Amino acid sequence: MGQKKSKIQKKQNQNQKQNQNQNQNQKQNQKQNQNQKQNQNQNENENQNQNQNQNQKLNESNNKIYENVETTNTKIKEIYENNKKDLKTNYDNEIIEDSRNSYLKNIRYIYAHNDWIKNVKIFPSGNIISVSDDYSIKIFDYKNYKIIQDIKKAHLRSIINVDVKDENNFVTCSYDRTIKTWIKKEKKFTLNQVIENAHMKDIYCALYFDNYNLISCSEDCSIKVWEFTNNHYQNSLSIADNKDINGLLLLKDKNILISGGYNGTKFFKVYDNGINIIFLYHIPKAICGCWNGLYRIDEDKIIVGGEHTAEIISMKEKNIIASIRLLFRCNGIISIKEKNILLIGGWARNILIYDLNNFKYKGGITFAHNNNIIGFCHLKNDLILSYSGDHSMKIWSYK
Repeated sequence: MGQKKSKIQKKQNQNQKQNQNQNQNQKQNQKQNQNQKQNQNQNENENQNQNQNQNQKLNESNNKIYENVETTNTKIKEIYENNKKDLKTNYDNEIIEDSRNSYLKNIRYIYAHNDWIKNVKIFPSGNIISVSDDYSIKIFDYKNYKIIQDIKKAHLRSIINVDVKDENNFVTCSYDRTIKTWIKKEKKFTLNQVIENAHMKDIYCALYFDNYNLISCSEDCSIKVWEFTNNHYQNSLSIADNKDINGLLLLKDKNILISGGYNGTKFFKVYDNGINIIFLYHIPKAICGCWNGLYRIDEDKIIVGGEHTAEIISMKEKNIIASIRLLFRCNGIISIKEKNILLIGGWARNILIYDLNNFKYKGGITFAHNNNIIGFCHLKNDLILSYSGDHSMKIWSYK
């Protein structure tokens, strides 16, 4: 009996010890959990403090950016505000007009696309074709500005340039690295030819050499000629550069090709509709910053729009003969010979007006658009069209 009691006591003692150990483990676990919660709370507080500090820094940097934008805008306004009393506000068109501007009057506003308008050209009939960052091509009647055709998803990415061959044919190029030709059938344009992977990077410009052959330039620092043979396009010539080539200008009456980019402006002689191209000369200081940055003023002079300048080049002298200093990147350039003026638009939303003879400032329109001005076109009936990153086109009368 004594042995049985001792065994029972031993078991009881063991059970008590096990219970004690369990209780101790539970207490330790509880302490660990409490410590973990405390650590989590501390980490959360630290993260909140870090986020607050980051937000404060972001707000401070944003405020600095806004201050810089405001100071930039005030500097831009100073170009036109030689006398603040001269300014008039046209609330209907939301533009501030310099009283020295007796040349342009806004007569029509057209909401054309759902994103930036990148290029606009005019058909021989006068109808308008526009391309956009919204991947679409739109054609407008020049008489009432109503849409005749809307080609949605014409490319897979932003469409940068369009060139019109005639009333029934045009070509487009895109950041999707393709060049596409379009043909009119039964009064509607349809896709005709596609050049896939025409360049290794974004394509900025594609132009017709003649009825068939094309020329293109790209961010990949190359110019390519596309010869139309056996009912398809084949790359027959490539010209390499060491920097982006942003724009092309073809002077068909002189058989001259002009390329503009971050390496300056280059001139080439063209033979056999682009099959043979010979380099002539190079003007490194004439930087072209945009696909619309090359414009022919007259038989001798062209203008090159850069980041903060517009350089006037004489082809006879093969050099820069005048410079216009700007506070913004020059995108759109157009001349009105009847008024003897030159219009410049760009990333400041303004239209600047210069004398065509001496290139001196004559007036301007501040905030002509609500976003960057990309370019201009001549319309019929003595009208000018401007287009912008604000998705709109505006029609201006100059007579």
